[in-house]
Amino acid sequence: MAKRVTRYSKHLGLCFLFVIGSALAQQPQALNPKQELSPKQIMDKASDLDMGDNASSRMTMTVINPKGDQRINELVSFRKKFGFDNFGLNNSETRSVMFYIFPLTMRNVGYFSIDYKDAGKADQHWMYTPTIQKMRRIGSKRLAIMSSDFSYADMSLHNSGDYVYNSMKEDSLDGQKVWVIEGIPADKDDEDEDGYTKSIFYVRQDNYIVVRSINFLKKGNKIKQMDVADISQIDGIWVLGQVTMVTRKDGVELSRTVMKSSDVKFNQKFDDNFFSERQLTRGYDDH
Repeated sequence: MAKRVTRYSKHLGLCFLFVIGSALAQQPQALNPKQELSPKQIMDKASDLDMGDNASSRMTMTVINPKGDQRINELVSFRKKFGFDNFGLNNSETRSVMFYIFPLTMRNVGYFSIDYKDAGKADQHWMYTPTIQKMRRIGSKRLAIMSSDFSYADMSLHNSGDYVYNSMKEDSLDGQKVWVIEGIPADKDDEDEDGYTKSIFYVRQDNYIVVRSINFLKKGNKIKQMDVADISQIDGIWVLGQVTMVTRKDGVELSRTVMKSSDVKFNQKFDDNFFSERQLTRGYDDH
């Protein structure tokens, strides 16, 4: 069994960064052809992702039931890193704000999150509903976001120390060579927090991006499978244009949610005060 990884991780598959999948994958270092990477080394490389800073995007979230009925929501997302050392490195937290802009009945429903680099700090998540002027602290990350297939855990940054990694095999996916790696929660608290008993990650060998994850839910005997498509680069940063999450039980599809990102921008000028609970009450129309 692989040793527990202790570095900070942002692997896609259990996190979607609120900008849904924008990530700069480090260029893989040249390897000796005979050198084999351990599961830890592969996931270390997968965790060496720079999401870019001062990022924004638009997202379309389409929830589809087995009958083919669709429910479409549109959102805007903003993200900024906070907390640096004397060298401008090691940002200690990432703050994200997200607002619904469609349908109009949900306009300005907002989310605010703080994800900490320090595994000893509990991440914070809030939701604001303008029609009742209520701010609510989100206690469980296992909850589904607006009846979609994504949970708050899926939309959060994760510490890789939460998992023990085991190598399974090498394979190909959509014409690309991948490593297939199993991740098991390191302890019961980690399992309870995310609601997954096990995850299987498919990591591309050319750029170390996780392009698929199969997640086994703790409750309900369900499986959630994430797949990434439409991968491109913007300003040298890898952007995942589409992320699909499908929920199945006993092999039967219960629902799927397709998240598509557009108008992705980096290195914008954001006021620090924008990333706050107060901004949720002001809404997207006042930004």
